[in-house]
Amino acid sequence: MDNTNMMVKTRTQVKDSAGAASSVFAGQAVSTVGIVSGLIGIWAVSCMVSAVISAGPLSLVTGWFSSVM
Repeated sequence: MDNTNMMVKTRTQVKDSAGAASSVFAGQAVSTVGIVSGLIGIWAVSCMVSAVISAGPLSLVTGWFSSVM
């Protein structure tokens, strides 16, 4: 019997632990960006409300148009 020409199938299993860590990091990065952008939005709205209260809405619109045009 000639065993030199025998073909053998092999399977290799690889666990990618770096992929799991990077997906956790990506999720945390998305959460951080979402929280920071939410805080910036709240700050912008509070600044607009403060401007409307202190100067009035008509003065705010007039000032905006005079600075743009």
